[in-house]
Amino acid sequence: MNTRLVKYISLAAIVLEAAACSKVKYEPDPSDVPSGAPLVTVLYDPGALGDRSYNDLIYSGVEQAALERGLRTMQIAPSTASEGIAVLEEYFRQMSTRRDTVRRLLVVAGAEYEDFVRRRSSDLEGNPLADLLFLETDEPLEGKGSTLTLPYYGAMYEAGAVSRVYSDKVLLIAANPKTAAIQESIKGFTEGFDADYLKDEEARKLRIEWLSDDSGGGFKIDDSDAMRIVYDGEQYPVAQLIFPVCGGASGTFYRLSDLFGGFDYIGIDAASLSPHCPFSVVKHIDWAIDLCIGEWMSPDGMPKHQSLSFEDGWTEFVLHPYTEKQRLWAEYVLTNQLSAAIHEDAVKKEAENE
Repeated sequence: MNTRLVKYISLAAIVLEAAACSKVKYEPDPSDVPSGAPLVTVLYDPGALGDRSYNDLIYSGVEQAALERGLRTMQIAPSTASEGIAVLEEYFRQMSTRRDTVRRLLVVAGAEYEDFVRRRSSDLEGNPLADLLFLETDEPLEGKGSTLTLPYYGAMYEAGAVSRVYSDKVLLIAANPKTAAIQESIKGFTEGFDADYLKDEEARKLRIEWLSDDSGGGFKIDDSDAMRIVYDGEQYPVAQLIFPVCGGASGTFYRLSDLFGGFDYIGIDAASLSPHCPFSVVKHIDWAIDLCIGEWMSPDGMPKHQSLSFEDGWTEFVLHPYTEKQRLWAEYVLTNQLSAAIHEDAVKKEAENE
């Protein structure tokens, strides 16, 4: 973890402590840049930062955008959902009445806050300098603010199709069935897996394991539960290839593979991870955040809603032929012709799914 991340997590702790007393000021360290500079605040789901994937990409995207444009940032990582709601309560209270000359953008990067944001977004309509960006939803806000989604269907379809080519036993570990992005990911992956581009008669099995039944659940897991899912009391893993679609919990499964071996895994929202990771599915949310901040600072502002597609490269399936076995597989089984056919179908399927 870099020192800048530690700094902002420490600041978040101060902010959250103040929230209980309704004294949040939404002002970062004034030594960073001039105090009149625009301020971008990001609120994450509890425990989201440090996942080495989606949320950390948001963090780096915001910091890079701020560095390039001379902005101030405040990134808030609450320990509980109630702390996050307390921060939102105070932010909306202050921004509905504040009348200084500082432009402020609140980026909400947590699915747990969706109900609150939709109920209260109109509170900001009286403040022309306060704006809102809510991530990963297909439904625009009725009040003030913008929404953004990066559909995962196409990249997941390609991953599912390639997984069937790679292995005859695949275990997909999903956070929960109630989070829209997870639902979309599972649908794309399973439909790609079922497409069967090899047209072989060999039995190939896809098993899905849900970590939680609760909306917002399944993004954390301890080692013992992860071991139970992967090995199920046996000496060897239940599948040759594992795909954890479960946010920060994915790192636990990556670690099991690197420590004990016996299976490969598909990385998610990380360009490359280890020799046990033959390919990854990546959502370039850091690029998208940079785009939105640039739009926010422009005279036209952010669009009310935008969807950034797989076809245009905002999500991506990436091969990592680290080992000789993986390289030979990519050369002789997943040929360029087969790979291109799968990718072309994935683009079409995502457009149809939308």
